[in-house]
Amino acid sequence: MVEKILEIFFKEYPLDGSYFTIKVVANMLNLNEQTIRYYEKVGLIKPSRTSTGRRMYSLKDIAKLRIISNLSKDMGINTAGIEVIIKLLEQIEQMKQKYEEEINTLKSKLEYYNLNYGDIGLIKYKGNSIKIKENE
Repeated sequence: MVEKILEIFFKEYPLDGSYFTIKVVANMLNLNEQTIRYYEKVGLIKPSRTSTGRRMYSLKDIAKLRIISNLSKDMGINTAGIEVIIKLLEQIEQMKQKYEEEINTLKSKLEYYNLNYGDIGLIKYKGNSIKIKENE
């Protein structure tokens, strides 16, 4: 979900690896600066800080703020509910990364076995599917 919001955001603001001040973020998302500070105070967002203590928001922070804002304004979900949803989204993202790594490991092992021990009954895979070779 965060990726889709980032994709939409990048179309509007194509800036990679950038950080933004709270004023710029508030303008981008049409939020009040105090609202953003409140989201930080209750632990929904944790922006980076400069050595002088100035808040700096990454593109991922901004995408997260957009999700929080949509959940709060459009869906009427309170901060406790938003916190649960954000934690679940983060857990889903972690699980997705873990499974993608495992899939890549298994694909590498399959290639290794096919190269070193011959065909083991499985043929090339496309995307995330592996086709079983039919008897000839």
